[in-house]
Amino acid sequence: MNGRANGRALLDRYEASLRGLARKDRLRSLSGRSGADFASNDYLGLARSKRMAEAVAAALAAGTPIGATGSRLLRGNDPEHEALEAKAAGFFGAERALFFGGGYVANFAVLTTLPQKGDLIVLDELVHASAHEGARAGRAEVMLAAHNDAEAVNDAIRSWRGRGGAGRAWIVAESLYSMDGDRAPLGELTEVADRHDAFLFVDEAHATGVYGPSGRGLAHDLEGRDNIVALHTCGKALGASGALVTAPAVLCDFLVNRCRP
Repeated sequence: MNGRANGRALLDRYEASLRGLARKDRLRSLSGRSGADFASNDYLGLARSKRMAEAVAAALAAGTPIGATGSRLLRGNDPEHEALEAKAAGFFGAERALFFGGGYVANFAVLTTLPQKGDLIVLDELVHASAHEGARAGRAEVMLAAHNDAEAVNDAIRSWRGRGGAGRAWIVAESLYSMDGDRAPLGELTEVADRHDAFLFVDEAHATGVYGPSGRGLAHDLEGRDNIVALHTCGKALGASGALVTAPAVLCDFLVNRCRP
């Protein structure tokens, strides 16, 4: 079979899959906004606010580049990036902040870069898909723990140590789970992390801007610690796009030098 025929056969397979979704009434398509909005992540309505629009217009008028011109490591690093990161680090109480294009890629970047070969990643079983995919794509061993069960996380690390695990453990949770609306036991998870000399990585996507003093999130009292890494998305309550990873400065420098995203 030649290449063109191979391509047609593959397209037919995709088409059959789409027909299967349609039969189950699960076929989706992109459409414009309409009706009452009960699904938006624009919690504070900032994405359409006049103040935000004026800020964007003023930035463009001041000469802020429209395009990236390349990766930040090559030609894409602008003063605006660094000003944002410095302000975010101060606001969230972290030593350093690093800006990414989105929350999904930031989760993927952290979990494919910081945990090393020989380490362990313990994921809350209901953590976002980006964390699952980042963990699977990385070099560390991965274990799942029952949702919001700090003792299950503790048991996973103890079991791994008992099997000879000698690296560093990384605990991954969301501070606020959007599908169920429940909160992670961050205090208990921090105790587990301290007990095992582990890191705690907290995804604050659905808490940033809404919970904590001035919207600093549910992990606001943990940031600045040496074993805490947090992710704050800009595309939800903050009304823009992108994401900020807050962490000790050495971890941010390591991400700049090592992470593919």
